[in-house]
Amino acid sequence: MTHIVLVDNHDSFVYNLVDAFAGYRCTVFRNTVSVDEILAAEPDLICLSPGPGYPADAGNMMELIDRVLGTIPLLGICLGFQALIEHHGGTVEPCGPVHGVSVPMTLSDAGLASPVFAGLSGHPGEVGRLVPVARYHSLGCVEAPAGVTTLATTDTAIGEVIMAASMTQALGLQFHPESVLSPSGPIILHRCVEQLLTERTPR
Repeated sequence: MTHIVLVDNHDSFVYNLVDAFAGYRCTVFRNTVSVDEILAAEPDLICLSPGPGYPADAGNMMELIDRVLGTIPLLGICLGFQALIEHHGGTVEPCGPVHGVSVPMTLSDAGLASPVFAGLSGHPGEVGRLVPVARYHSLGCVEAPAGVTTLATTDTAIGEVIMAASMTQALGLQFHPESVLSPSGPIILHRCVEQLLTERTPR
């Protein structure tokens, strides 16, 4: 059975994610657990959870990304996504706190082509770009750094921020797919896992 290690960044949504990963073996480690201990669990995929604050302050998360990116697939959600952005040289900045609101995100051309979002926007027979998702964040990234492909954006107080992106053996979601405010969230989460596992470099 696929083993997902979920790195808990001290967020109240963590066990909603555990529930959403039903069907996979899921182990939770706090972000203060050493990277060596996390790797000793032999994860097939690592999910970096939401959480408060900035990525650099989230325990060992940045060290973990440095150690494993490119060898173990990574799925970053909210703070976890922001950490992936910063690892690639991008920046996150205050974009106006929005918590517990469903907003439409707009798929880019790459997002329309991504199997993660196939068929989730528009009406049958139409090509739509809007997918409703849950915003629970006050930080965002407005410009994708090198190595990051923007899949979706939404409008904020500082302009369009990236809501979903792909990287080499990594996917990032700024929104919360485990929230009831993301109607397609369970589908998106499952597709992210399956997409990342297909891209995995064999051990």
